Amino acid sequence: MKDNLFNIDFRKLAILWIMTDLRKNGMINFIHVLIFPLVTLYVEVMKNRKQNLIKMNHNYQKFSMQKRLNDAFDRIERRIKIVRAVQYEGIYLYTEAETDPTHPSYFSTDPNNKIKWLFGDENPTYLRSESELTSDFDFIVEIPNTNINQFMLKAEIDFYVLPSKSYLIVIK
Repeated sequence: MKDNLFNIDFRKLAILWIMTDLRKNGMINFIHVLIFPLVTLYVEVMKNRKQNLIKMNHNYQKFSMQKRLNDAFDRIERRIKIVRAVQYEGIYLYTEAETDPTHPSYFSTDPNNKIKWLFGDENPTYLRSESELTSDFDFIVEIPNTNINQFMLKAEIDFYVLPSKSYLIVIK
């Protein structure tokens, strides 16, 4: 019902509005010439409506934007991925002043214990440099090495991404 609201056959409608005794080939052709701009405008409006419905069905979330980019640029193989820019989680090392040896869980193996032992029986704790823990970008868009138009891809991402977010496009 909703789609039928926008399905209008202007040629048929124009013929139906002509009086029956005037419905000759010459008059029908003349009416078709008169309504041609209206039909052209109608086709453009329907194309624009279709694009707007697509844009309304997607948002800035990772899975939604990744689906839209794959639908638009890599429909068959769907190789476009959105990944986090920071690959490692940071570990905060507490100083002696920040730890309280009088607290009962100071020496416990409780997972909520703030103390991380750097050497011991547990798994080793790896320290990372600041550049490995931070990034100038919020996320990375990985695209395949094909003929994807980078300007169109950037425009599509800019439409969906929040203004405060920055990203990097990487060819894999």
